[in-house]
Amino acid sequence: VDLLCAQLQLPQLSDTSLLQLCSWLLALSPDLSFSNATVLTRSLFLGRILSLTSSASRLLTTALISFCAKYTYPVCRALLGPVLEAPGTGPVQTELLCCLMKALEPDTQVLMLGQILELPWKEETFLVLQSLLEQQITETQRLGLAKALEHNTTFLRKSLQAALRHLTS
Repeated sequence: VDLLCAQLQLPQLSDTSLLQLCSWLLALSPDLSFSNATVLTRSLFLGRILSLTSSASRLLTTALISFCAKYTYPVCRALLGPVLEAPGTGPVQTELLCCLMKALEPDTQVLMLGQILELPWKEETFLVLQSLLEQQITETQRLGLAKALEHNTTFLRKSLQAALRHLTS
């Protein structure tokens, strides 16, 4: 599938064509396998997101959100960590990830939350995590976050603990 994506030049698609392709892929039956969805996620979105220099278009955002709604785990694994850990990640990429977090269903947000907690913590990670915390959060999720924060020694620990306290008040 990697070779096919390269031959079809999927990373070079316009945002309009990307949305059309995603709509077609989402209509496929049966669903794509985990590995194929992961490869397509990397091919369609990763380079495009990392190379953003201004806010993502509505078309890119819609394609990403709709693809993530159906293929949550592959998108989570293929995008979230690589984007947040990339050296060139900045406000534009963080803005798109925050937009994605706010558009997802609560169960999907829990999956994303777990992935974020596994990443090295830096400012971009904190901003995406904060975006998730602004959503509706369950007591179980809050307790899990509190436990994870106990072992975190970065400068962000106190800010996140304060955000968790704010959620319960």
